[in-house]
This record gives sequence, structure tokens and C-alpha cells, in this order.
Amino acid sequence: MTTLLRNLAIALVIIVITLLAWLTDPGAPDPCVTVNDDIAAALLADSEDSDGMLTRALGVRAQCEPQHSETAQQADNETDRPAAPKAPD
Repeated sequence: MTTLLRNLAIALVIIVITLLAWLTDPGAPDPCVTVNDDIAAALLADSEDSDGMLTRALGVRAQCEPQHSETAQQADNETDRPAAPKAPD
């Protein structure tokens, strides 16, 4: 009886550890989330490697472009345009 309880306790601990590891797994990071940050960092870099960084950032952006929805592209376009001046009252 003691052997059975010990084996059940060990199995329960293994199951709990496996379940917690599975629930807290962050998964693979999405490289398309920080595309604009990579381009900005490459443009602001003062090193000799800035050309290579810019090429890599633009390549990643080109791969991520088809994943953007139309609403995300519209939001990007709106932020690129300057605000329209208000007419005086």
C-alpha cells in the first residue's frame, strides 16, 4: 500500500510539473512585432554595421508586410501623414 501511494505521489508531482511547464510556455516570439523598432535602431546607429542592420531590418519588414491586415496598414498610413490644420472659427 505504501508503494502504491508513493508511486501515485511521484506521478502526481510529475503531472503537475508538466502541466505548469505547458501552461507557462511563452511560445515562439513574433518577429513582426518590433519591425519598426529594428528599422529605427538601424537608422540611428553610429557604427559601421548600420548598413547591415538596415538591410536586415528591411528584409524582416518585407517578410512581415503580407501579415498586416488592411486596418493595420491604414493605421500606419494615418500616422505618417501630418495632421490637417484646423480652420479658424
